[in-house]
Amino acid sequence: MAKRTSKADAALIALVVVVGLPIFLVSKLVDSMGWVVPIIVVVAIIGLAIWYQLDKKQKRLEYLRSKYQDEEIVQKIVGGSIWQGQSEEQLKDAMGDPVSVDRTVLKTKTKEIWKYHQQGVNRFGLRITVENGYVVGWDKKA
Repeated sequence: MAKRTSKADAALIALVVVVGLPIFLVSKLVDSMGWVVPIIVVVAIIGLAIWYQLDKKQKRLEYLRSKYQDEEIVQKIVGGSIWQGQSEEQLKDAMGDPVSVDRTVLKTKTKEIWKYHQQGVNRFGLRITVENGYVVGWDKKA
């Protein structure tokens, strides 16, 4: 009769496979080829990652410049700034999508509270008030 493995045993086996197997394979690779090839591979991977991030940032800047045609607005958006009179679209480009939105429709205006940086149940570090599609104020908790 086979012994059943517990959750702790299964976690230990998974840890050995995830951590131990790559270490074992790298040690065998180093024994057979030396340190030069693995170091070149690691440096190449790091270089590709840096190049990818820089290219991604450059493409985002080009996209924002073609979209807004104003360098001052583009720099504010890239810096993640909030200002009164900022449009919803500019706010999304600067801060990303909100975690939650409270929407109130009145006779003459639409008021929305965009919530960012959730800290707990209905607790947010940043609340931005948007009326009729434009930022009118914000409350940032320290």
